Amino acid sequence: MRLLPIHLHDIALLRRDPATQPAPEQGPALEVHALDDEAAIQAAHASVGHRIAPQRLQRRLHNGLEFLRFDLSSVPVATTWVAGSRGRYVDELNWLLPIGGGEYWVRDVFVSPASRGQRVFNSVSAALAQRAGGPPRPVWSDVDWPHAQSMRAHASAGFSVVARVRSLDFDGRLRWRSRLPAWPLPVTEIEPASRCIWLRGDRLKRHQELIA
Repeated sequence: MRLLPIHLHDIALLRRDPATQPAPEQGPALEVHALDDEAAIQAAHASVGHRIAPQRLQRRLHNGLEFLRFDLSSVPVATTWVAGSRGRYVDELNWLLPIGGGEYWVRDVFVSPASRGQRVFNSVSAALAQRAGGPPRPVWSDVDWPHAQSMRAHASAGFSVVARVRSLDFDGRLRWRSRLPAWPLPVTEIEPASRCIWLRGDRLKRHQELIA
């Protein structure tokens, strides 16, 4: 009999809201560049010491994520992917969480090794908050709750925890998850009211379409 691998996902959903939270200490002023060419995106990842699989890159572009490179004096210091109003598909919990227009959800912020410790993540968050024009907008993120360094970086950049959510993952197909937290916009994917979700048939197909 094969034993099913079981994994606990423990995730913090975070929000930086300039309207209600004090401004964090600012890092350096950054230039923001949006890239949509696959070769340029791969080069930008490499410039901050990271690699991304081509299939994942293509999936993210297909699902509407935008790639941004942040430069300081024309030198790349950070990169990130951002989701817009469509929101973030948290694949560990199978929720597609929408956000407001002009807001962003950051995915995988990478800071170059030479630029760490200089509050670059603070500057990335501030640049995104201002990017839509008008008053600064909220910026969203999610991190593994046990990742203390990332949690501290988010707190330093002005993020606060909206919710802590968990799921027990049985072999990547059967999940027992937290109740959906109160959310500012309607959540429709995937069967958000269900505590237990079995990924097969149409549910599995939809999951594979949304994952990025």
